[in-house]
Amino acid sequence: MIHRRLIDAGNWLAARLRGLILAGFALLAFASAFATPIFEKNDEWRHFAFAQHLAQGGALPVQQAGVDTPWQQIGSQPPLYYALASLPLRLFDTSDYAAQSQPNQSPQYSAYAPNNKNVLVITPEKRAFAYRNTTLAAFVLRLAGIAAGVVTLLAVWGIAMLLAQRRSIAALASALTAFNPMFASVMTAVSNDALVIALSSIALWLIAWWVLRGATWRVALLTGAIIGLAALAKVSGLTLIPIALLAALVSAWPQRRWGQLLAQGACVVLPIMLIAGWWVARNIALYGDPTGTSMMAMIAGARQAGASNLISEFQGLRMSYLALFGHFNVPAPDIVYLLWDALLLVCAAGLAARVHTHWRDLPARRKAAYALLALHIALTAIALARWTMMTTGSEGRLLFPCIAGISLLMALGLDTWRALVAKTPLRTIAPAIIIAPALALMALAIYAPIGIVQAAYAPPRVPAIPAGFIPIRQTLKPWAEVLAWKMEPQQVQPGDKVRVSVILRALRTPQFNHSLVVNLYGRDAAPLARFDTFTGNGLLPSSQWQIGEMWQDTVEFTLPADALAPAQLRVQFNLYNAGSGEIAESVDAGGNAGAPLYAGSTLLPSATAPSAQAEAQFGGLIALEQHALGEAQAGQPLTITLHWRSNSPASVDYTLFVHVIDAGGKPVAQSDGPLLNGEYPSTRWGATRFIEARHIDLPADLKAGDYHVLIGFYDPQTGARLETTDGQGRRVTDDAFMLGAINVQ
Repeated sequence: MIHRRLIDAGNWLAARLRGLILAGFALLAFASAFATPIFEKNDEWRHFAFAQHLAQGGALPVQQAGVDTPWQQIGSQPPLYYALASLPLRLFDTSDYAAQSQPNQSPQYSAYAPNNKNVLVITPEKRAFAYRNTTLAAFVLRLAGIAAGVVTLLAVWGIAMLLAQRRSIAALASALTAFNPMFASVMTAVSNDALVIALSSIALWLIAWWVLRGATWRVALLTGAIIGLAALAKVSGLTLIPIALLAALVSAWPQRRWGQLLAQGACVVLPIMLIAGWWVARNIALYGDPTGTSMMAMIAGARQAGASNLISEFQGLRMSYLALFGHFNVPAPDIVYLLWDALLLVCAAGLAARVHTHWRDLPARRKAAYALLALHIALTAIALARWTMMTTGSEGRLLFPCIAGISLLMALGLDTWRALVAKTPLRTIAPAIIIAPALALMALAIYAPIGIVQAAYAPPRVPAIPAGFIPIRQTLKPWAEVLAWKMEPQQVQPGDKVRVSVILRALRTPQFNHSLVVNLYGRDAAPLARFDTFTGNGLLPSSQWQIGEMWQDTVEFTLPADALAPAQLRVQFNLYNAGSGEIAESVDAGGNAGAPLYAGSTLLPSATAPSAQAEAQFGGLIALEQHALGEAQAGQPLTITLHWRSNSPASVDYTLFVHVIDAGGKPVAQSDGPLLNGEYPSTRWGATRFIEARHIDLPADLKAGDYHVLIGFYDPQTGARLETTDGQGRRVTDDAFMLGAINVQ
């Protein structure tokens, strides 16, 4: 009875699989639309500005490089999406667009930057369930993309059923599309991507139907019309034209019906010219470029890139095909991309095996349909490579117009492995080969909106000072106070990254957004780096502070390659109003005015191998490898150059003494102090080499003759000297190593 019920449940699911996938996508897309703050998907505010311009009766933009407009390079896009989007925008009050499109001070476009993921200031109205006016209008446009996603999935299913002729493969191809987290994110963005993806998928469905079952002039006209609309939605739609013409050739070739070829070709080209031809002519007239992409690249930031650039940017391309959200700076955990790479390799291997064993048995028309699908993927990839060479654009979403073909080929590859395993003793797990990837993607798609996206845009409020922070008290009058901070890692080298985190508490709420300034200093207080940010990692600007709330700011610096080392890195915090230039008055815990410096990580030189021999050893903690004594003259400073190799940290901060003694052992001059003027305290010693020049003032009345120079270390609290041995390991008298003799003239 139980077995029968399981079979019945399986049959019920199989019969309704397409509907379940569509419903699952709709729910996930709805969650994605809510999760990302408005205008924090790629270039959303610029796409919105173009549509708003048309809604307010504006003409199509005439683009000019160097002229600042709200839509920037987006104004060079074909206008179909923006004309359609302008219709619902007329129903909303979008007069607050300028207030909702204020730029964040220091947006970080790197996927691994710790802060400032938001490109614009995130106002309360941009977050879920608080939409109004402009943000509500943008959210409505996001929801419209769900319909485009459903249409795309229907096309994926249709193409797979036509070519593979199995519901299981159609379901898998649809699931690989529907549960791709990036697909849900892109389809619910305010942009023309969703429209061109849906239109391209429909066109490929029609072309597959055409090749496999023949085409009437009505089908050819419909195909041409869809391609024309796709080309008027985005330039990538033009890649469908050669695919459709080749479909006409495939249809006419067996009987050599050249008249049919010409007629069907005309039925394709004519609607494309009627729908999109004027746009091509306009681009030629205005920019001398049929697509207008050259002007778009100039405005976006033109570059001349080669194959090496494409290879180096492939990582971002593969990441952003699956899950790289926001402005392609909000990544999933690294393990997600490793598993995705593994899945792609498995699919590619399975597909290669399938082609090798099954290709010759396929009917000629199905071979042609598969070839056209693969050709469309190749043309889209070539167009993307060309665009990337013109300007930075290695984004996986730009491959989504051919996602139907990609998902189908992946499904075929997985199904090959299923069939192979089904012939082995492990046949009971064969279905899991196609079910597991779909379920894993679905799990990622469920997790992504909350666990990845919302988490990335959540203001970093904290209820208390977290463990590992150093408590301090610095007041940034009258607005806030600094409560604690930390710097990681503890030891770094030039060129490394160092991360500074600070806990602040609001005392008052400014009317305008103030900037937190984090300055990093190195040896002798030399400035190494500075970062200015709106507070709360750019997510809690000061105009949104609630009195008494605490938050954490985190800044990451890359240390200059030429920074002097060793040194103790120090950090300083300030608050200022960028608009007025007003700097908040800073007072430390003792009431002293001025922003204090806080000592953090130790900057060490690049590691080097230790020498075989040292002149002296001091407690096994530090060794003197060599030295040089300068010229000695009464009344002038004596320079002593010391080549040190530190080994490990001490338990106390030792002081170095350098004594000049006469023949009777009486000190005539000395210099006591920490190494490098305290820049490298002994409690922070590590395995590294460095050089220090120590200067000792010789008395003006010092008599001519021979003197000796002694060095050693002592605990300034107790006076106890650090055990000192010479190069042969013998302990020296009074733990004071004799460097050598000097002669004063």
